[in-house]
Amino acid sequence: MLASIFKRYTLNVVFVFGLIIGMQLPNFLAQYELRLDAHYIESKNQLLQYQTLASLLFNGDINALIQKHKDSHVAVFKAEVLVIENTLNRFNALQQEKDDLKGSILHKLYFLITKIHTPLFKETSLSYKAEIVLNQDAILMGLVLALFSSVFCELLFFVLTFLKAKKTRLNNA
Repeated sequence: MLASIFKRYTLNVVFVFGLIIGMQLPNFLAQYELRLDAHYIESKNQLLQYQTLASLLFNGDINALIQKHKDSHVAVFKAEVLVIENTLNRFNALQQEKDDLKGSILHKLYFLITKIHTPLFKETSLSYKAEIVLNQDAILMGLVLALFSSVFCELLFFVLTFLKAKKTRLNNA
């Protein structure tokens, strides 16, 4: 009797937590995309300064600008190579991430899961503001996560009950 009540309430709590967490995922994704856009714009503006020089001096070829700095005998220009390359690499990485985030909500969430250990993900997590946004994606993700977590919990209870019954039979034998 007590085990049945415990199971029922546990399943209810798991369902509710799954629903709430699932409803937060699209909002977290939206905040991640906004943060990515901000970093992208900042990176683009930084790169634009070097791109302007490349346009004036090397027909727009920024790699020619980088090579000219590498070949220079002036220490300041040689030291600036790393700054230009880092700016270019950051811009390209952010552009690639923006491109990777195109697609369905499931594709975006899968992409987001692969970025859990990145600084941008951590930055978004630290400043995340939980809100209940009731749109189609939030409701769908909430229900899907709630159902999956409830089914998982139900299977866990089934396995535990099976193992307990098996142990009881072994002890009685």
